[in-house]
Amino acid sequence: MSDADDTVIVPDPVTRPGAEPAVEHERNAELLMAELPDPRFADGRFLAWLYDEDPFGPGIWEGIDDADGRRIAHYALVPQEYRNAEGAAPFVFSLNAVSRSGAQRRGYFSAIGRRIWAEAAHRGVIGVIGVTNDKSKTPVERQGWRWMGRLPVLIVPPRVVRPGRFRSRPVTPTWLAGPEAAEVLDGLDDSPAEHWTNRWTLEHLRWRLAWPGCGPYAVHVDDEVVAVSVRVPVAGVPVAVVCKLLPRRGRSGPLSGWPAISAACAHHRAPVAVYCGFNRHVVVRGWPAPERLKPAPLNLMIYSVSDQLDQAGFALDTFELLDMDAF
Repeated sequence: MSDADDTVIVPDPVTRPGAEPAVEHERNAELLMAELPDPRFADGRFLAWLYDEDPFGPGIWEGIDDADGRRIAHYALVPQEYRNAEGAAPFVFSLNAVSRSGAQRRGYFSAIGRRIWAEAAHRGVIGVIGVTNDKSKTPVERQGWRWMGRLPVLIVPPRVVRPGRFRSRPVTPTWLAGPEAAEVLDGLDDSPAEHWTNRWTLEHLRWRLAWPGCGPYAVHVDDEVVAVSVRVPVAGVPVAVVCKLLPRRGRSGPLSGWPAISAACAHHRAPVAVYCGFNRHVVVRGWPAPERLKPAPLNLMIYSVSDQLDQAGFALDTFELLDMDAF
């Protein structure tokens, strides 16, 4: 999430997805590129993948145009499925909340939010999960969201990995469609859950790792853990960003994340790794990253849209970068 505001008005007119989704995706991408510059928003193809191809269903989004027909606000929810000890339930992830410069603080986030949160509830969704910066945290809380704390960011030095223990593979379309990906990625949703955790089914992982404009991802596999990483240059130095750690074949923790993270560093030829989040089953230890090195504080938020979800008691077993939209 971003650009939340606390003034409540009902803007007019409102543009909803119509008969030409490609055109709408391009208009939303132009606004996002203007206000949140990112190569992913260079055209509408990324949003078409994100909003239309999710195996858990189509995204829910709206845009607001000014009197001249220019897109000035946009906000979206993308489907996810979470599970706990009692079973699975539909959730959505909140993202791409943006207003054009000069049009902030006019209540656009509030107005669109009420409509698409209601639509999510109508579809059977029970909760909305989001990650916001400090600027948006207080306005979002005023709308009824609960702050769950900041996601920790750790700097993790590698250790020597026993030769042959891990196999690392770059994630390519050919690899994702092939038999090795099916063998590696299947069954990663089988570990026991106490609190809520994102469901990483084979179909969902194949979709998520095909994310256009990001990566390329790499996977690192041994008998216990599958790790997903990406190489990011920081001041000219390669860093292995570890996006996900998933126990294999229903294993439960505590498993050490150090071997997988070390394998990621070796694959990317990186002297250090960065890990963001927390994991009930795979333990990561490192040094807290200085605040000045973080792109923004990552505030984890929850908003219940159903009587089936106790917002005050909601807790997560695991939440990492692949569960959100940073990488």
